[in-house]
Amino acid sequence: MSACLSNFSGECTGREIDRQTNEAKRKKIDIVIGIGGGKTIDTAKGVSLQLGVPIIVAPSIASNDAPTSRLIVVYDEHHHIAEVRKLVQNPDVVLVDTKVIARAPTRFLLAGIGDAIAKKFEAEQCAKTNALNFFGGRQTHTALALCNICYEILRHHGVAAIAAVEQDEVNDHVESIVEATVLLSGLGFESGGLALAHGLTRGLSAQKEAQNALHGELVAWGLLVQLVAEGRDDVFLADILAFYKSIGLPMRMGDIGFDAVDDGKINAIAEVTHREAPYIKNLERELTVDRLIACIKDVEQR
Repeated sequence: MSACLSNFSGECTGREIDRQTNEAKRKKIDIVIGIGGGKTIDTAKGVSLQLGVPIIVAPSIASNDAPTSRLIVVYDEHHHIAEVRKLVQNPDVVLVDTKVIARAPTRFLLAGIGDAIAKKFEAEQCAKTNALNFFGGRQTHTALALCNICYEILRHHGVAAIAAVEQDEVNDHVESIVEATVLLSGLGFESGGLALAHGLTRGLSAQKEAQNALHGELVAWGLLVQLVAEGRDDVFLADILAFYKSIGLPMRMGDIGFDAVDDGKINAIAEVTHREAPYIKNLERELTVDRLIACIKDVEQR
């Protein structure tokens, strides 16, 4: 068995996957091990897919559910989402060391919570619209239950877990949150499906202001827009906003990189999302560009 260590360029592009694949071919690699964050892991999954070899994933942060997922989010050279590829099956081994996760900057685990918290609401919308999940099937009660327990864990353990990792500590709260962000979130969305919260990452990633934000930060803000689009009442929105505030999740566009928010910027996000995001169809209420713009403005005014 040959082995080689290859450094990641920093962005999961088709070119980077090809470069890593060609290097692995020269070394006659027969297994891929991805160590790092979401984009590193997705690149490793891309290499595994092209080579047709097993993959082991060892995340160094828990900023999203890439470690357990079949999906490979590929960006273009301008850091815009270009396509989503899929492994034939989920990673062969996912090895998570919570001590490593706790030593990483707190922002990463917080982003993992932001990515995971949307899954319950997205899966519910997919079930209501008869949308297919990522295996080409319908949502089961088990899929929805996974998303529900993921949300309950985040709400119950989130604040305490963030306090612990700020001190580089691992306790039951951290263990529970890592299980939710890496495992339950991944199982839940693949079996349940995605909707507007993730769909908005298309429009956001096309704006230079948001390109330094983490995926989970964008999704957390996108969930607020989705909840408004669903027609959730003010009491419900106030409750989830209070949780966002208590834990430090983004509540406004200013929290995800936008220094100034104007109609032109909001319109651009809405138009790109509506044109390019496949998941926005998985919403019970019809979503036009104008309605999406109104929902974004509603969130910004709360």
